[in-house]
Amino acid sequence: MSSDQHLALTEVGTNEVEIMCFYIDIHAGESVYRAYYGINVAKVLKITRLPEQVMRPPLTTHDSVYGAFHFKDRDTVVPVVALARYLEQPQIESDTQKLIITEFNQVMTAFLVSGITRIYRLSWADVEKPDKYINEYSHNAFTGLVNLEGHIVFILDLEKVVIELNPDSGKDFFGVANAIKADRSIHVLHVDDQAIVRRMVKRALEQDESFTVESADSGQEALAMLQGKLAEAKEKGCAVTDLVNVVVSDVEMPVMDGYTLCRSIKDNPELARLPVYLFSSLITEETLHKGQSVKADGQFPKPQTEVMAREILADLARKCIESPAAGAV
Repeated sequence: MSSDQHLALTEVGTNEVEIMCFYIDIHAGESVYRAYYGINVAKVLKITRLPEQVMRPPLTTHDSVYGAFHFKDRDTVVPVVALARYLEQPQIESDTQKLIITEFNQVMTAFLVSGITRIYRLSWADVEKPDKYINEYSHNAFTGLVNLEGHIVFILDLEKVVIELNPDSGKDFFGVANAIKADRSIHVLHVDDQAIVRRMVKRALEQDESFTVESADSGQEALAMLQGKLAEAKEKGCAVTDLVNVVVSDVEMPVMDGYTLCRSIKDNPELARLPVYLFSSLITEETLHKGQSVKADGQFPKPQTEVMAREILADLARKCIESPAAGAV
């Protein structure tokens, strides 16, 4: 694949994703071990060789920060992360190393790897969630794993990596309490496979005592929870929207992604009135049509929690004015 090759897009709501597979060659005694990893193609800006001129500051906040370089395509300086160092692996240096330049959460970061294999189109249903053991030894660095052509490929949680290396990149998750004051109780079901994001969003929204946040780590789990809420609502003789007011979902998740979750909710007559907001690093002006195609009520790029909270409150207020009886199932 050339660095200028167009990266194809999957259809929305089909629970498909395109994963770019790459590898890191590491020392394993006297032999070489090739470890395979993957990232969502939608986060990749460009693949290039390691530039000759990489600025290496004498002091960095983390050992895995390799340096920085001038990215001419955007006329900006981009930090370089030595991914093997972050994963505590002894990478073999070579002249063929590659840089994967990414953009998400409104931040550009380049990751140094040994090489690229190819792009795979697969279903999120085929991606397994890491078990407790994998999470512990990897420091929660992986969002999923999948078997591709006989290789176990670990899908990296790049957002967690960037937030850990640059805590300021997550500061916009906070600050809701002083800016938002709701005049009603709002129960939010937040869906995200990343534990660090679930904690940050819960902490941010619940700074306003009007917000109560319940969490799920996949679209499948969220859908099961909503089915439980439906049963509870019928038993109590109330609307499901009396038990949960809003669903806020990430897009990129193992098992079931956010687009598929949103479509499943909107296609269910008993859940269709439930507002669904997508909150993801993949959301840009160019991708808004994807959420619109699955009838999302709103879309917000991470990490703008305050903006999302304001819009949710305004949207709920509009819905109450337009349809005072909207709570009825």
